[in-house]
Amino acid sequence: MNSISASRQIVNRLFEIRNRFGCATAKEKLELLQLLDHSDVRARSTLERLHAALCFIRAFPDTVTHYRQAQSQLASFNNRLRRLPVSIRLKLADSGIVGTPINYSFSYEVAAWLARRVPRTISIDWSELEDITRLDELLSYLLLPSEEDYFDSGLVSSREWIDLAASGTEGTDFDWLVAQLREKRLVAIWSQLYNAADVPLIWDLQDTALSKTKNVFPVEKIVTRMGGMRSRVSAIKKEIARPLDSLKRLSPRSGSRLIDVAMASLAVRHRETNHFNQANPKEVYLADVGDGVSVAVFGLREEYRYPLESTMGYLILSNGVPIGYGGASALFRQVNTGINIFDEYRASEASFLWTQVLRVYHSLFGCTRFIIDAYQFGHENAEALKSGAFWFYYRLGFRPVLRSVRLLAQRESKRRQREKTYRSDRNTLRRLAACNMHLTLPGARISDLFDEQWLETSSMLATKELAGSGGSTRAESADNVAEMLARDLRIRSFETWSASEIRGFRRLAPVVAATNPAAWPSDAKSAMCKLLRAKGGSVEVEYARQMGQHDLFLSELRKSCRRAATP
Repeated sequence: MNSISASRQIVNRLFEIRNRFGCATAKEKLELLQLLDHSDVRARSTLERLHAALCFIRAFPDTVTHYRQAQSQLASFNNRLRRLPVSIRLKLADSGIVGTPINYSFSYEVAAWLARRVPRTISIDWSELEDITRLDELLSYLLLPSEEDYFDSGLVSSREWIDLAASGTEGTDFDWLVAQLREKRLVAIWSQLYNAADVPLIWDLQDTALSKTKNVFPVEKIVTRMGGMRSRVSAIKKEIARPLDSLKRLSPRSGSRLIDVAMASLAVRHRETNHFNQANPKEVYLADVGDGVSVAVFGLREEYRYPLESTMGYLILSNGVPIGYGGASALFRQVNTGINIFDEYRASEASFLWTQVLRVYHSLFGCTRFIIDAYQFGHENAEALKSGAFWFYYRLGFRPVLRSVRLLAQRESKRRQREKTYRSDRNTLRRLAACNMHLTLPGARISDLFDEQWLETSSMLATKELAGSGGSTRAESADNVAEMLARDLRIRSFETWSASEIRGFRRLAPVVAATNPAAWPSDAKSAMCKLLRAKGGSVEVEYARQMGQHDLFLSELRKSCRRAATP
């Protein structure tokens, strides 16, 4: 057996036992790690499997020695790849592994973030830019009057013009383009134009800390897992309600560092989410849920908050390694959420991790109902359908809201228990994904439920309020609604309110005005003043908590939406 074949077998065995624990397995893992330290691994699939095994062991190490071995090999993984031919390294494109390229059309928010964090490593992939119409449109707004004739002459391509315009500057063509857009004041408009251009990029990860290989949030102590993975909690609802031992808000500096880890964890996987792109460094919470696992929750920057909901993203970390993510929208006493475990860590403890995420959100918001959108487990989502994600949530206590689907789930569940090899077929899974699933905690009431379809109705009610305010422009209409609401709530002055708090008031005012608050009792009006002020507060979690306590607002908004939805 040659050395390459032997290395492949060693890697395959390490990958096979990466998530097994016990004295004998721990000893074998360590022996395999030591054998691989200077081994020759050349095949793409074997390299990816080795990298995945090392990442898993770093996140869930048997002992500190196992952690150090995995971390050491990951730290030198770029050196391992540099010894290989370029042809092999190129086969690892889009793997997210250090020393390989990422090919993707990032949004403006992520592109601008990358330009700041890793300058001179990203360039425009002109070979993949099939339609330059929108890019030309974007560039046309950057021209000075003296440049227009040449740009419009047809004598120069977009690429040639950027090369000329960027000559003499440091960095790549991408760095130059982002620098020009960043200089403009109307960021929202420029980001829309950039996104419409759908600019394909090549990101050379080199030895960057943003790769899967090195993207880790620093921790004070490595926690080992000789006891193995934690299984699903039997008393789910009791566990969710159990108080957290540690939940803290990070400093803005630490918050920014954790946002970088979150954004990088998605960027190298061709993903992104507004929860991370617009995260507020001043509102990042970190909860320790035991065994080295923590859940970070990110509030949005004030200008990107939603009018009615409170939307926050989360990142799951084990020993500082990002292993999964998701988002949650709090609305009164309910939270709509879902979970995504990164491929490298799907053989870990997903059920337990998900329970801990719900526990953290319950602690932050005081919610009594969790909602899983049907998309998360198969509605118009082929990947979720194929994975049978419905049963992941069902085993944790989530139930379909439609009676017919609930009965189908009960029949399928009983058959799965009787026939251990039985699996629901794709058609059945599609039927099971016909509606959302809910998990209710003790104290949840049906009257607390706010049908999320009513978000669209409440938005329509806001437009109706603005239209009836007598304003001749949208700005004047918004002013009129805000003034009327202030009178109805008996707000005499905004002198003590910050500019952000006033913007929060104005953002939500049309929706609140639609519920006729003038007729409310004084205590409900006072509570609404605090709620509106909290919308623009430094941390939005306070708004979410207050919203969950305003029963009258929930009741009146439900009534208004029902009336508006009735033909």
